[in-house]
Amino acid sequence: MNKVEVYGYSERGIFNSIVFYFGVYFEKIPNFLKTLEIEDETIYEQEVKYTFLVEQSFSDFGSCDLVIIAENQQKKSKIVVFIEGKVKTSQVGFSLEQQFLKLKDCNVKFKGISSNIFVQLYYKYLLIKIIQNNIDETTNLIINDIFKKDKNNERKIGNNKIVLKAIEKIRNATKIYYVAILPEYKQSSDFQQKYLELNKTIFIDEQIPINNVRSVYWANVEKLFTDDVVKGNFLYNEGQIY
Repeated sequence: MNKVEVYGYSERGIFNSIVFYFGVYFEKIPNFLKTLEIEDETIYEQEVKYTFLVEQSFSDFGSCDLVIIAENQQKKSKIVVFIEGKVKTSQVGFSLEQQFLKLKDCNVKFKGISSNIFVQLYYKYLLIKIIQNNIDETTNLIINDIFKKDKNNERKIGNNKIVLKAIEKIRNATKIYYVAILPEYKQSSDFQQKYLELNKTIFIDEQIPINNVRSVYWANVEKLFTDDVVKGNFLYNEGQIY
């Protein structure tokens, strides 16, 4: 009997395997959302439509590892979950504290700022803000200059047709969550506290709602899966993820 094995590298490989798994075992999606600490009960009922956007570009607001859209038309709810994953990698460790300290009192844009986990999720918050205001750039938002694309240049959605399709899918969300999956254990309350401090400094003019921010440990995600696809990809990437 023929057998096919598919492995993907690092966090992208893990996210792809999770999405492939849920395409077959969609009844397992609620357990994943609970692990992400998504609390809205309307998405745990029977008549829910789930949409997954994988590595979706949002133009100047960056790509997102995974976006989950959960719609309950009967309850008129649409929950959007932006998920960004960070890994420790085999050579270089990941430190949430270092990323936080580098950003907290920053006055000038530094190399790698767009890959800082706090900034990645903040850009998705700014994206939601302009969608809610029915505009396509950050002109009307008061934000620190270091978060503009270039000096005096606002961040824009642009005209890419695929990006615009994604924008329509997340438009009119009733609640939005911003989730970091990390290679080190941090309670969501600890992660939220760091955003609270950033809201007092670098994000002070346009503050992200900390109650909608979540932090999840990769090991707790891995525990959900026992199949050859997702579990197999965690084993393939052993030492790379967390």
